[in-house]
Amino acid sequence: MMEKLKDIKPLVEIPDYSFYLYLGFIVVVTLLASLAVYLLIKLMTKKGKNRRQEILEHLRSMDLKQSKNVAYEFTKWGRYLVRDESQAKMYEDIVRKLTRYKYKKEAPPLDEELKREIKLFLRVNDE
Repeated sequence: MMEKLKDIKPLVEIPDYSFYLYLGFIVVVTLLASLAVYLLIKLMTKKGKNRRQEILEHLRSMDLKQSKNVAYEFTKWGRYLVRDESQAKMYEDIVRKLTRYKYKKEAPPLDEELKREIKLFLRVNDE
């Protein structure tokens, strides 16, 4: 009869860690992606503050005697300084008043009240 084979060994269990390696890989990639997004946001917000200061300095350095240039520059750069509703209203009011100095070959000088409003707007945004 057939006798039992003695040279064949029984099945041995091989440990499989692939699932744990997969989970570890996902955690590491997620942490690296989160770190990258955090650093990117931090870099952008820091750059935004510096950009805001640059715009404020540019608007402060305008020569208020050149009314046409002031009208165009304030309209272009002032909108980046608006943060809330009251500042938006102040900005729109100044831009509306500056429209009188645009689109002309020779613009009249700025009146004193408008100069004060522009300086007030810049002072409010400086805080």
